[in-house]
Amino acid sequence: MQKHFTGIRILLIFVGINLVMFLMLVTSMTSAHPWLARLLPGHFEAGVNSSGYWVFFALVLLVDAITVLIAGLALLLPAMLDSSAVEERRLARHLVDRGGVSEEAKESIFVALREEVLAAHYQIVVGRTILFAGAIFLVFAFFAVSLSFARALPDGTIYANLAGPVQNHMVTAWDIERFTDDQIAGAVLLNAPDIYGWHFGALKNDSANELYTNFVFTFRAITGFVLLLIVLSLLRRGQRPSREKKTIESVEAAAEDEKA
Repeated sequence: MQKHFTGIRILLIFVGINLVMFLMLVTSMTSAHPWLARLLPGHFEAGVNSSGYWVFFALVLLVDAITVLIAGLALLLPAMLDSSAVEERRLARHLVDRGGVSEEAKESIFVALREEVLAAHYQIVVGRTILFAGAIFLVFAFFAVSLSFARALPDGTIYANLAGPVQNHMVTAWDIERFTDDQIAGAVLLNAPDIYGWHFGALKNDSANELYTNFVFTFRAITGFVLLLIVLSLLRRGQRPSREKKTIESVEAAAEDEKA
């Protein structure tokens, strides 16, 4: 039941964030002087065709991606920290051939703990799936934010190449896509592409632009952290639990078979 409440709360938070951002968009587009122009770069005169509104849409996508990642973490981390799987094996060893405890008590304890192990296992599976989906969502959001800011600031320089800073209007969507691939490879391969000079494209972030540089660093850090958690979650259980309820008799039977 607690898991259902957690899922409902996460869903309500997701819907609430999108509702707030939708109201922000509507109030800005219906006002004589769009107030988003005071916060975001770009033009806001031509409605949704304006570069400033595409920046806003990209930021909405980014916020949604972060929300999905948080939802995955909220499910995955508690289940990974749960020690039920370890306690199950330890308790099974203690209960087998232990006198003074009735078979009915052994049965109840073992089955109840087994149910907790099953619940934790499937919570890890669900949390890992949501986290992986959030990581893919984040990649698209990173590309969208990078592209929209480059279009909203055509005379700015958020990228550079070997010759120096490159003005944004000279950068194509394909260049930004390859730049995004470079950041993913750097996060997944522990910065090896930068060390060995393996790159999909010629662009890199302009370090003089601190805001975008920090954004790139944060994207890499989050991507690497999510990948680490996914790998750890795959190693969390060496064996998939059976859907059938194990009983203390089955454990005792297996112990007897090993002795024989």
